[in-house]
Amino acid sequence: MRIGVIGTGSIVTWFMKSALLAKDVSFTAVYSRKQETGAKFASENNIEKVYTNLQEMMNDKEIDAIYVASPNSLHYDHAKLALENNKHVLVEKPFTGNVKKAEALIKLAQDKELILMEAICNVHLPHMEYIQKRIPELGNLKVVQANFSQYSSRYNALRDGTVMNVFDPKMSGGALADINIYNLHFTVFLFGEPKSVKYYANQYKNGVDTSGVLILDYGHFVASLVGAKDSFSYNLAQIQGENGYILIPSNTSSLESVVFETHDTRKDVVQQDKPQLYYQVETFKSLIENKDFEKRDALLAHSLAVVKIAVEARSQIGLDYKY
Repeated sequence: MRIGVIGTGSIVTWFMKSALLAKDVSFTAVYSRKQETGAKFASENNIEKVYTNLQEMMNDKEIDAIYVASPNSLHYDHAKLALENNKHVLVEKPFTGNVKKAEALIKLAQDKELILMEAICNVHLPHMEYIQKRIPELGNLKVVQANFSQYSSRYNALRDGTVMNVFDPKMSGGALADINIYNLHFTVFLFGEPKSVKYYANQYKNGVDTSGVLILDYGHFVASLVGAKDSFSYNLAQIQGENGYILIPSNTSSLESVVFETHDTRKDVVQQDKPQLYYQVETFKSLIENKDFEKRDALLAHSLAVVKIAVEARSQIGLDYKY
């Protein structure tokens, strides 16, 4: 699987280091708006080709798949262009900020029989499967909670009046899109779509959410999801039932360890043996190699459900993202 990357941010470097642990994965090209930026990134990461023209990159027959790690508002345009040029696509979270755009990408991938997948690492981690298996042992569920709060290095600039991409609604930024999205994927992957959604947010003067609490009502239990970029806390997730609980004493992007306890037993699960971004690459590669359109569609249905919930949540605080 020969991959071309769009973007040169730190997430790309992190992703590449993890992806290269997978068999027969290589990185052929990088796209950057500036030649100097692209050339520096390519040199540091042993990438042969640098493109400053996206269409030229898409014309490269030595590229099988595109990893989209551009700003959130460009995910749709870049993924669409790649699909139109018969490239498989792994697009960074959030998938899109708009339901119609998400549905359009999904239809395009299906029509062209290509693999399209959101790069949301937690749903592919081995610990997620373990959690799924243990949930029935908890009995009737009562409470689900998750907190992923991380003080942003860009928040000080925001306080001084400088708005960077992650806090710019025009770039589809905000705490829900950037950090609480992990909590949302975690919860929806395990329990499906809720009956109702309510979002309470702290907002900057441009309307963007710098932190917030997302409430998902499942009828017989409620999930409270906290995501913050304007403050920090001890990060955790917990699923509570009448018979016991499952605790993740870390953020929901990594699921570093899992504690399972009932009235008469307890089990701690150690960390998976590969970097957290590795497992999504293995899934993506397997989908391509096996032309596994059934699993592709199941993962896309999950991503679409998350987009719908995020859109509803933002609409409640007056945010409407076009992409």
